[in-house]
Amino acid sequence: MKYANDPSWKKMRRILFIGFWIGWVTMLVVAIVIIVQAQKCPSRPDQKWYEKETVYEILPESFKDTSSKAYNGAAKKGDGVGDIKGIKLQLKYLKDIGNRILYINSMYQSNDEEHLALVDHTKIASLFGTMEDFEDLRKEIKKREMRLIMDFIPNHTGKLSKWFLKSQKKEGKYSDYYIWSPCDPNTNSYPNNWMSVKGGRAWTYDDSRKECYYHQLESDKPDLNLWNPDVKQELESILRFWLNKGVDGFHVQNVQYLYEDKNLKDETLTAGKPGKAYSDFEHNHTVNHHKNIKILQSWKAVLDSYNTKRGREKALFVTAGNDLDTTRSFFDAGVSIVRISPLSQNGTSLSERIETQLKDFNFGRIGWMLSNKDTSRLANIASPLHTKAFLTLQETLPGVPFNYYGNEIGMIDHPTLPVPWKYRTPMQWNSKGTGFSKNIKWLSNPDNYTHLNVQTENATGHDYTPLKVYIKLKNLRQKESFQWGTMVVFRDGDLLMYTRKAEGFPGYLVAINLGSKNLTWSFFETTGISKNVKVVFHTHKKDNTAFNPSERSYKLDAGHAVVLEFD
Repeated sequence: MKYANDPSWKKMRRILFIGFWIGWVTMLVVAIVIIVQAQKCPSRPDQKWYEKETVYEILPESFKDTSSKAYNGAAKKGDGVGDIKGIKLQLKYLKDIGNRILYINSMYQSNDEEHLALVDHTKIASLFGTMEDFEDLRKEIKKREMRLIMDFIPNHTGKLSKWFLKSQKKEGKYSDYYIWSPCDPNTNSYPNNWMSVKGGRAWTYDDSRKECYYHQLESDKPDLNLWNPDVKQELESILRFWLNKGVDGFHVQNVQYLYEDKNLKDETLTAGKPGKAYSDFEHNHTVNHHKNIKILQSWKAVLDSYNTKRGREKALFVTAGNDLDTTRSFFDAGVSIVRISPLSQNGTSLSERIETQLKDFNFGRIGWMLSNKDTSRLANIASPLHTKAFLTLQETLPGVPFNYYGNEIGMIDHPTLPVPWKYRTPMQWNSKGTGFSKNIKWLSNPDNYTHLNVQTENATGHDYTPLKVYIKLKNLRQKESFQWGTMVVFRDGDLLMYTRKAEGFPGYLVAINLGSKNLTWSFFETTGISKNVKVVFHTHKKDNTAFNPSERSYKLDAGHAVVLEFD
């Protein structure tokens, strides 16, 4: 304290004190200026797992068979048919090519070839394996950080279901598990004029019960009576059974047919039609009944009860037609993803049909499905020339792509098999045709399997095979603008174009030549984009061209697609 009162030290302390506060205030002001002037980080939406990834759809009987080779004609059940162990064996392939969500078509115990006439909703068909096989598959899927979607079939059962067998005998509560009504086929007397989607009357006489039962589909698939509370409780129990097994979600089969008019009213006959076919009627009492939405909400509530924390949400998928109101109502019911085709029924050309659909359904969590087990493969929609163009379309639209197994390598419909089997041929794994099974396959493949297969398309030097383009598209799809960016659609003749742009991130222009002629085009004239752009993806060649669309055109061959990046 010797110098505490020394005038020079007092002055020094005063200077240091003032300097400290000036420095502190200056740093504070600078920090505030930097924060105010700095560009704000663009916001990111809270996307669920089912909104981010491509869904890979598997027909289990056609994916991979692990049965050992049968010798001396000693074939056994399941030889030459895909199975659960085969799916597990190929999980590495599925993840390596960019898929994180698997949707496996019905594997349940049934008494029909399509595995839809269910005997038991909670048992695995022995053709595909055991419940232990399923549980092993589920564990491996979880280990690889993938997701599993299964079919949920609530509209009907098979005639060998214990429910139907008891209902035939009018046993207790099971008496009204199905839609029964008095009828007399001998006098052509039926409950009403309802027709089956598959042809003929929707009513079949049952000799045991001496009444007719209703079936929207084939007669071996009697419709459940969803007006019955016991039936609804049974269906919820089925959901809980599989949720307890670790399933991540469900695709509701035949969602449009769930409820029918309770009073069995006649449907409206279209003027001028004879009333002999399903298409002769307006299906105002058997399709898209308003109660369908209510029961979807109740099923979604069951799934939501398993959402224990973020990332563990359970998803409910449905497939819809081209009805905008119905699609919106599914979203209102809480459905996670609504699958539709990007091909509208309205339009004279392929590009116009797609343009119409993209503009109409540019909302919500749409799932884009170009093919499935009941429709032509992606490569057959126009021609194999357009395979990679359609893969580009599917992966760059807002929403969720659904890829049917084999489309990623350009598999085609079988030229001689009947519908629907021509769409369901075994996965083409190698050039020898032995990659699917060591035994005789349950269906034959088209002859092009020798060069159109996973092994060949993965080979070194083939940089733009459909499979390698599929993988490139998966990487491109991770960009923010493709994940949640808005879309604006343009079309000029056979050239379909659309932009994807998320605020604060680079935007993209996707251009697809859906015609049969090569085009040289000014993207500026059609889209108005005048900024510099750079090619970041091409379906057929390496191209990193940078240019200004207002100053030059771009050549795009028939069946080719290109993606341009802009700021």
